Amino acid sequence: MPGSNHDVDPSFMDALPLALREAALELIRFSTLKDMLIMRKNGPSERLKTSFALTPMQWNELLNAVILTKVSYFDIAPKFPNQYIDKLHEIAANAFGMPGKNPADLYQAMLTDHPYFAQWLTKSLQVKQQNLRAARAHAVASGTV
Repeated sequence: MPGSNHDVDPSFMDALPLALREAALELIRFSTLKDMLIMRKNGPSERLKTSFALTPMQWNELLNAVILTKVSYFDIAPKFPNQYIDKLHEIAANAFGMPGKNPADLYQAMLTDHPYFAQWLTKSLQVKQQNLRAARAHAVASGTV
């Protein structure tokens, strides 16, 4: 559904009811992940509430879908900081209704209906491991271990 040149998991937004998709597209196109997280905490802006007459439950469903979609925009590559990977995992778990769950549990929950996101999780965990190995190798090479 999102029209962009990003490698993105559209499955979350595709699963939204038709009544929510226009608002979802507006958010995915014009809001940052930080904006979305603020809206999830404080509710949508007055402009958005006026533009899209949705219930609080609909806004919550929509925001969770666009947050998960936006998380999948991140291209996790070597040297992407592990603390940011951990934060993205935490954000995804919360948006998927699994707060506090580890990435392996989230992966299992995503595998059937959101296989692209499951792949994203796998890649993010692989990069995290690569980063840890590189940091250890650097510490050994510099004599700090």
